[in-house]
Parts: sequence; structure tokens; C-alpha cells
Amino acid sequence: MVPKMGKQKGIKISVIIPARNEEKYIESCIRSVKLQDFSNYEIIVVDNGSTDKTAEIAKTLGVRVISESGVGLPRAREKGRGIARGDLLVYLDADMKIPPLYLSRIFEHFEKHENVVAVSNPFFFYDGNWGINLLARFFFKIFFPIYCKLLKILKIPGVLFGANFAIRRKALEKIGGFNKSIKFYGEDTDISKRISKEGDIDFINNLSTFTSARRYTEQGIFKTTFVYFVNYFFMLFFSHPIALPNFRLSPVFKYGTISVSIAMPLIYGLVYPKSEIFGHVIHGLNSHRKVVALTFDDGPNGKYTEQVLDILKREDIKGTFFLIGKNVEVYPNIAREIVKQGHCLGNHSYTHPWLLPIMRKKALVDEIDKAEAAIYNATGVRPILFRPPHGLRTPWMISTIHKMGYKVITWDDMTTDYFARSKPKKIAKRIISRVRPGSIIVLHDGLNLNHGANRANMIEALKIIIPALKEKGYKFVSLKNIALDSKRSNSEPEPLFSANWGLLIGIDK
Repeated sequence: MVPKMGKQKGIKISVIIPARNEEKYIESCIRSVKLQDFSNYEIIVVDNGSTDKTAEIAKTLGVRVISESGVGLPRAREKGRGIARGDLLVYLDADMKIPPLYLSRIFEHFEKHENVVAVSNPFFFYDGNWGINLLARFFFKIFFPIYCKLLKILKIPGVLFGANFAIRRKALEKIGGFNKSIKFYGEDTDISKRISKEGDIDFINNLSTFTSARRYTEQGIFKTTFVYFVNYFFMLFFSHPIALPNFRLSPVFKYGTISVSIAMPLIYGLVYPKSEIFGHVIHGLNSHRKVVALTFDDGPNGKYTEQVLDILKREDIKGTFFLIGKNVEVYPNIAREIVKQGHCLGNHSYTHPWLLPIMRKKALVDEIDKAEAAIYNATGVRPILFRPPHGLRTPWMISTIHKMGYKVITWDDMTTDYFARSKPKKIAKRIISRVRPGSIIVLHDGLNLNHGANRANMIEALKIIIPALKEKGYKFVSLKNIALDSKRSNSEPEPLFSANWGLLIGIDK
């Protein structure tokens, strides 16, 4: 049975910071903890045999400092546990910086989930080079979420990251605390395995902290990563770490790993519609209610767009049409009819080019501006929303579009309705099976710049999709509210990968 936290007044959380020769980092770590919006916590620094001014600096900042002369991180963690007064123990590396809401978010998670005995979260680097930061983004944004799902399927304990994690004190006491026979590598895996017998281990994806990349820069990215991974699997399957003294990675392994590590997140960011590693995109509605947005790409397209409008009018549904500028110039009357019927408009570029993501800045801006001009000349509306052709994106493309004042819209529900051979029932089945509350659905009333392209299969599928979703209790909305909220402002979050990468390869000119 999982022990509950006490309800008495006093210390709720003990923040324990093991430190050995950390005079360069300890002050910024402690100050980040002192900026918390949470009350009722204490800070304990465990000086693990430092020969520098670590303990002295910590004392001047008014925190509790104790000494542990025995070498080894688990010994320092255990010494902190022995004097901690909190119901929750939060362990931080001495070079860690946490956001002001960190402790309150941790506390709320434990309060909400009584079966949870330990939690961890992603951490990124505040002083690493682009390669180290790329590796961290790939690991926490792509690899680790998939790996967590695999662990659940295989019923393997979750993972705590030694850099920052929180644990219920009573659960930790019940398993006998930390394994002091371990020096460093593998100690977090060991505690993960043992504490998982007392309850669940959660990973809070949307709570990030920041740490130094010093170990990676000193030892090398791939050597350090390799050592961590090898020890993780040895601890997981054999319950002991492995020493790897003075080994060197072969060039083939090293540079092969570099290539894969770079290529995978780049491909993921380029093509996956829900990826935000290159910058902010809207891939779903911010709602847990049964609402979905029907969106249509590549129009206007003559009679097929007209048929879509007829269906939407009959079903009393408002949709969103991402128009290609050149197609608008061919069918201006249909573009006007879309607006007249109260639907939302979006910019889908002027010619729908495959190479838009890697165009030079001037050509990219020209594509978008020409499409906007064509839409405005036909309808009197200047779109606020932009959908990248084929959904392809790069950091500098996203950055440029945000600076132009657009919201970038992707999707979370699309199938191959653009293929002429796709059957209506199959199109409908795939769309319906993937719908979730807040989904943005993509269908195609046009096909690139192919004027008059046959979209009969999509039209028939639409006649199936709408009644089926209504029967399931879904309501249909346009993206007009998103457009109204944006007001052509330049307030998007910065991309996780710098837009200045475009300068490195001569694109942003």
C-alpha cells in the first residue's frame, strides 16, 4: 500500500542537493530553489568531501549544510534522507536550475496520484553546444516517450533520472534507502527498480529543468551517453553496474551514431505534423470536449469545392479552407463563396512547392505574400492561419512565418484521401478511427495546382464522416477563434532548434 503524505503543517518537501566541489554551480542551483512559488520546504546541501568553497557558499545562502565524507553519490543522498523532515524528497544535482513552479507542480502531482511513489522529468542544458542540445531534444521529445510506452507493455519499471527526481520519503524508507555500495553510474536505475515495488513511477513530460552539459563536453557526447546506457541496462537486467575504464569508441560507431542522432530528429521535425521541435505549431484544438475541426487543403477546385460547400451548408457546419493562391486566381468566385458562407480561410502558399521549407527567406516570404494578396483581392480577407504545403517544416521557415504574424496549423487526423485510388469507405474509416476530442481533420478538395482534379472519392467520404461523428456526439467548429485570437502578433515561443541554422547553410538570405 502506498503511504500518503501527512496533512500537518510544516515541512512538506525536503530539497536535497548532494555536492562535491561544486563552487561554480551551487549558488545558482540554490537560488533557483529559493525562487519557488511553493511554501513549506527546506533545502539541504550534502557536502560530499569537497575541497573547494562549496560548503562555505551554501552556508552564506542560509541553507542547511551537512557533511558526508564517504565517497559516492548514493551515500550523500542517503545522508540527506536521514535528516530530512519533508514528506517528499526532491533530489537535485548541484548544477541544476529549476523553474519557480517546480516544487508546486511536483507536490500537486503526488497529491493527485496517491499510487505514485516517485517522479522524474526531462532536463535540458543551459551551457551545451548544438550537438549536445540536439541529443537532449531527441532523447526527451522523441525517444523517451516511445520507450516509456514500451516499458509499460513489457511491465518493466519506469525510469528515474538522477539529475532530478522526487520520491515519497516513507516509500524510500520502506525499501531501505539508497544502495551505498554503488559509486555513481547505475544508482538511479537501482532506486527505480526497488521503489517500483511500492508504487508507480511517473514521468512529467511538461515540466522541464536545466542543467550543465559539463560531463558531456569533458568526456565527449557519445562516450558519456554510451556509458550511461550500458550501465542502465546492466543495472536493469543484472542488478549491478559495469566499469568501463579508458575505453574508446570506434570511428564507425561514433560517426554512425552522430549521423543517426542528427538525422532522426531532423526528419521527425520536418515531417511529423505534431512535432514542435522546430517551433510552435497548432495541431489540435485546446479542448477536452467532443469538438473537431474540418479543414480542407489545396482549393479552390471548381465543382468539388462547391460540393464540399453544399455538404457543409446542409449539415450546418463551418469549416476552414487552406487556399493555394494560384488556385484562388483561377476560381475567385468560389473563394468569395467560402467567405460568404461563414467559413474560415487559411494561407496554403501561392504555388504549393515541395521545396518551400528550404527556400531562401526572400522566396519563402514571396510565396506567402503572393498567396495572401490573391486571397485578399478575391475575398477582402487577409488570412491569419498558415498551413505548410505537405506539412513540411524547418526551423527557419517556422521562425519566418511567425515573424510574418501567422499561426502555423498542422493536424492530428489525416489519411490518403488525395490519392485517386483511395476508396470513400476506407478514407472515412481511417478518419473516424483516429478522431479524438479536439482533433484537426484534413481533407483535400483540391490537388496541388491540378485544376479540376477529381475529388469524388473525398466527397463521398465526407458524406460518411460527418454523420458518423455526429452520431458519436462530436460537434464541428472552424479555426476562426484561433485566427481571431492571434491578431497577427509576433508572440510565438522560440523554436527548440535555432532558426539561425538556416544561416549556416546559406538559406536565410
